[in-house]
Amino acid sequence: SVNVNGKKYNHNRVSKAIQRGNNAYYNDPNGNALTQKEMDRLLAFAKARNINIIPVINSPGHMDALLVAMEKLAIKNPAFDGSKRTVDLGNQKAVNFTKAIISKYVAYFSAHSEIFNFGGDEYANDVDTGGWAKLQSSGRYKDFVAYANDLAKIIKDAGMQPMSFNDGIYYNSDDSFGTFDPEIIISYWTAGWSGYDVAKPEYFVQKGHKIFNTNDAWYWVAGNVDSGIYQYDDALANMSKKEFTDVPAGSPNLPIIGSIQCVWYDDPRRDYDFERIYTLMDTFSENYREYMVVK
Repeated sequence: SVNVNGKKYNHNRVSKAIQRGNNAYYNDPNGNALTQKEMDRLLAFAKARNINIIPVINSPGHMDALLVAMEKLAIKNPAFDGSKRTVDLGNQKAVNFTKAIISKYVAYFSAHSEIFNFGGDEYANDVDTGGWAKLQSSGRYKDFVAYANDLAKIIKDAGMQPMSFNDGIYYNSDDSFGTFDPEIIISYWTAGWSGYDVAKPEYFVQKGHKIFNTNDAWYWVAGNVDSGIYQYDDALANMSKKEFTDVPAGSPNLPIIGSIQCVWYDDPRRDYDFERIYTLMDTFSENYREYMVVK
């Protein structure tokens, strides 16, 4: 159950609402959620092989299913500015519910993980790429600073380290809206693009943040082999072109805590391509063998 906003939402009601949200995103005929027992087995499997799991529950963007769930639970107008995936940080009831749900996952993963990623990227990018700029121009970016720091505290209080993707943190290298908790690890994936002005890696280091290299040069959006964004062929080729320590727009000797290659299922209808995923994993570990520590 979830107790928030002076109301108690019982387990079945919340579960059904989230399932409705999952189905609205993609009604997978194979099921669109893992049970807790299935997740327990997955985590035990990883632990037995010294694999660290970094869970990600993304907010305030990329939370399509939760927005649908909130509407089903009669939380009015939870979305920001026409977005289908981003919560309105000015809607306190929606924000409180989001934090309550995330707290449930934080509590569960605290027994299994050292780091918890709360997302923090691409605010309302389904409308346009100006979400962060809109928050700043309206003076409401301070709400995101407070929100991110609240999530960081929830995660730290559970004994884990908080992590966030880089683009929303100190957007446009602007610290006039407040200070982010320096213990938030920055998962640095993008140097931005035209009209999307993110802080550079060195800026975060100066602010006391650790950098986790999530270089999007290694990204693959499943299904895009030789066309579309983040193609498989490019991800594979860039493993020979990029150093393990190459952070987007970063200096050569930038300190990092590690690097990762990501596969994204932006379209969940795509087949799970084991062969290409294994090739990416094998190539990454082989090309950067000197950084792979055997325990």
